[in-house]
Amino acid sequence: MARKRWVWLAALGLAGCSVPFSYTVNVLDYLEAEGTFQVGAGGLDPNPKRLGPVEITYTPDSRVQISGATLEFKVCFSSETPGATFQGRLGYAAYLSGNSESVFDPANQVVAGSGDVGPLGTGEVCVEGQKALTPGQLQALRSGSFFVGAQVYGDAQSDREATVRYRAQVFRIRLSGSAGM
Repeated sequence: MARKRWVWLAALGLAGCSVPFSYTVNVLDYLEAEGTFQVGAGGLDPNPKRLGPVEITYTPDSRVQISGATLEFKVCFSSETPGATFQGRLGYAAYLSGNSESVFDPANQVVAGSGDVGPLGTGEVCVEGQKALTPGQLQALRSGSFFVGAQVYGDAQSDREATVRYRAQVFRIRLSGSAGM
């Protein structure tokens, strides 16, 4: 009976050695958060406007087991050209990959969001998105070296050549898992 109690207590002690883990990587510390592009009768220039890729590195800790990650963003667009009127849509897409060459491959897109640009003539248009990373993206993240990038895209047009500013308010990766003691 004493032996069973010891085994049960040992199992309980081992189970107590693992605690939930969560951490947030603020990608805005690495990736360009603000800039401009042109919109005219012919659409966006450039289309798509690429941001990055940038490398994020860290030293993996064998005591930490990352079991999931979610990427989320919120980006707002505003016109810097008074009197311009807009039509169409603008979008923002976030990407993550294990190497810089493949960041913008369609398979590495994590999440995208788009919005109607009609209100740009009088105010801001914001788009946001959130989605879990794929198993391959999660593996790249676990490796200690991964790449992120973003694209501004769309079919927006303006009645005159206009400058549009984008400003990323949120771009983060939330990690979850467990940490051993």
